[in-house]
Amino acid sequence: MTPVLLVAGSLVLFLLGCSGRRNAYHLVPTSTDPTERAHRARVLRRGSLSCHAVAVLFVIAAIAAMRP
Repeated sequence: MTPVLLVAGSLVLFLLGCSGRRNAYHLVPTSTDPTERAHRARVLRRGSLSCHAVAVLFVIAAIAAMRP
């Protein structure tokens, strides 16, 4: 049961990271100053990279949980 939950969590985090990376510039409010908007978009892209990294760790944990 635990490996299934870890893989499901990994999938959710990976998809969230993909969506965040693709839409980072559009997720920042348009009323923000252009330089601040670019900075916030970069921060969102770093966050999406973190989501991908944690997704990989979840897959590794799922593999480790399947071993006897």
